[in-house]
Amino acid sequence: MLLVAAFLVLQETAPAVASTAPPPRDVTLATLADPKALAALEQPGTVLFHDEFETDASFAQWFEVRGKDDGRVVIEHDPKLVRTGKGSIRCTAPAREGASSGSGASAWLGADGYDCVHFRRWIRFADDYDQGNLNHTGGGLAGVAGTGKWDEMGKAGILPTGADNFSAAFEPWRDWGRNRAPGVMMAYVYWMDMERDKDGHWWGNLLAPDAEHRVNPERGRWVCLEQRIRVNTLGRTDGEMATWIDGKLYQHLVGFRWRTDEKLRIKRFDVGIYVHAATRTNVVWYDDVVVSTGYVGVGNDAKSAQPR
Repeated sequence: MLLVAAFLVLQETAPAVASTAPPPRDVTLATLADPKALAALEQPGTVLFHDEFETDASFAQWFEVRGKDDGRVVIEHDPKLVRTGKGSIRCTAPAREGASSGSGASAWLGADGYDCVHFRRWIRFADDYDQGNLNHTGGGLAGVAGTGKWDEMGKAGILPTGADNFSAAFEPWRDWGRNRAPGVMMAYVYWMDMERDKDGHWWGNLLAPDAEHRVNPERGRWVCLEQRIRVNTLGRTDGEMATWIDGKLYQHLVGFRWRTDEKLRIKRFDVGIYVHAATRTNVVWYDDVVVSTGYVGVGNDAKSAQPR
């Protein structure tokens, strides 16, 4: 069973276009029960990017760092807040009297992009992390048709056409207080066949496992998040998305129509924190980021993701 919900509240409009494609199918249990299918999904690839955040030199790998100049993003050197090596990246969303708040960094995989990408990162939510209700914290992948690093940013509430963009974040959801902080992990997804919200906008759809299989990560410890997107063949709904938590497959979805234009490929990814109504300050840390054409897993560094 697939849960689909939407919750982003921004003042934007969207074209009134209805999808005729069927929703993606959750095949997680079938994949877990089939060793060959799981091995194929977890086949290692070639590392495209890695960052262990050892020094400020890490910032040069990210084309946009939101909050570096005012201290919302810094390299953390407290050993208690570093997973491996000498540093991690600390991202802060300061209290802003209930207004939105956040920080983070975006990186670019090149103008040509890739058809299949795995994005592995370790995240640590502060012991007292509590976004209230809505946040986008955990990082994600984006498909872009153009060649500009900033292309198609700022498209919340707008239905992708299949020839411009798609995006998928892997983040926690409080479900309006029903889930303890930081929330259960879900994919927050924009694609051309997404469902329209009842308010008439195209807010990102939340795709989650059945309630019995959902994971609410523990605050104050390092959690390994990985997500995979494989774009569809043009003219077919054979695209995929998968997520892992601490190296265990969390959700595997098939049947996506991510695109109708071959120029639309995976080209951008980001880490960070964003809280919709920042009544208090919240902090997260990231470490050991690896982006690859294949499965990465929980290994300590980029070498573990290289083909054997």
